[in-house]
Amino acid sequence: MTVWLLVQLVSFLARYCMTPIKPKTLGSWAVVTGATDGIGKGFCIELARQGMNIVLVSRNLEKLNVVAKEIEEKFTVKTKVVDIDFSKDTNAQPRLEAETAELDVGILVNNVGVSYQYPEFFLAIEDGPAQCRSIVDCNIIATMDVTRAILPGMVSRGKGAIINLSSFLAYGGPLLSVYAASKAFVMQWSTDIQLEYNDKGITVLCAAPYYVASNMSKIRHTNWTTPSATDYSKSVLSQLGLTMVTAGFWSHDLITYVLSLLGSLGQNKMKDMLVSVRARAIRKKEKALATEKKE
Repeated sequence: MTVWLLVQLVSFLARYCMTPIKPKTLGSWAVVTGATDGIGKGFCIELARQGMNIVLVSRNLEKLNVVAKEIEEKFTVKTKVVDIDFSKDTNAQPRLEAETAELDVGILVNNVGVSYQYPEFFLAIEDGPAQCRSIVDCNIIATMDVTRAILPGMVSRGKGAIINLSSFLAYGGPLLSVYAASKAFVMQWSTDIQLEYNDKGITVLCAAPYYVASNMSKIRHTNWTTPSATDYSKSVLSQLGLTMVTAGFWSHDLITYVLSLLGSLGQNKMKDMLVSVRARAIRKKEKALATEKKE
């Protein structure tokens, strides 16, 4: 136990104290999926701040253009937008291959993802088969398709980095089981891809955050456990090349560590918390329906 704790401490200090790979040394362009909100937008802003041109990929063309304009006005970089709905579009890979064929892409951030509307028991998920398939298509299939589009260019140039966004729920997420399992896939796949391609000059980093202030988390205000999307992205980039899997932010590492120590007790507490979130969401939904009927 003492040795394990020492290894964890050394790993933690290494991630936050050593010098990471500088993104711009890998190429002049970064590709970011789910780029218009939350962590994806945070990565766009931080990578642009470090001087990289950005390919923004998301489903809403209008929002893509707004964010691209914001980045170009704030930083001296170029942008390119690609509108893809990863839960529906089966041509994501060839489209991205065509759109990035002439670009020196050094960084790929696989951030796009979808979850439940609110925590729910597996058999009670509204429109369960369709929603579950959408989660798998967006969180797993899209991540592989985008990587297949971008990784060959990196391999041919002998350098590049892929950052895959997982979640702390990859370690267990009752009432979010399909989402949690999709993020566990991302984590395992990331570590294996790193081992497959590290001798080709490719670095793969999997980030598994706790809550970040974003539209997806429905949290607006930041605190010591809930950083802004930009601060979180900056923290993840500061660990590039120093580890294969990270929670990404110092307080998230501590939370993940504590949950791992709690084991099954931690999983039961997680279930209790998500059951409570589910109950509040259902009450809110029922109240909204009642208001509609009155109108």
